[in-house]
Amino acid sequence: MEFEAKIIEFLQMNVGTRWITFFQAITMLGSYLGFCIAFIIIFIKNKKLAIVFAFTFVVGALANFALKNIVCRARPFDTYSFIQNYGNEDGFGFPSGHSVCGAMFATFLIYHLKSQVKNKWTRACGGVALSLLTFLIAFSRMVLGVHYLSDTIVGIIFGITVAIIGIYVYTYLDKRKRRK
Repeated sequence: MEFEAKIIEFLQMNVGTRWITFFQAITMLGSYLGFCIAFIIIFIKNKKLAIVFAFTFVVGALANFALKNIVCRARPFDTYSFIQNYGNEDGFGFPSGHSVCGAMFATFLIYHLKSQVKNKWTRACGGVALSLLTFLIAFSRMVLGVHYLSDTIVGIIFGITVAIIGIYVYTYLDKRKRRK
């Protein structure tokens, strides 16, 4: 973790107040704000997928909370006095809940793009943009001093996994309904 703390220290020493404000705004997209935006986008075209997305979000958030309380990993600013808590967080840090949520949102929105948008360039650009947003959210958590790199990586992997399971359940139920 010493190496990961040095990454955070480097980031915090090389960003100014404007960048901190920027990353505080980006990090909000990995929370309920991001959920609301993604839910509305999906709901407009596919109400059933939106309901599965909401259910998956709740399951993912609860599982993330449980993992945090099983692992009980301290946040970087709790362990290292040279790291600032620009995210105003408390509690345990592993895995990064914002990274989990950002990855879930992006995965569902990429699936939604794939199923709703015919133009492959639009799908590709949307997928790249959503992937970059996921990484920006994770990066913001490190800049703000509230997560280690490993917290964010595991959060992204966990979020993608939970979303894929949710999408699989949706496609299974949708196919089953069409057979009847």
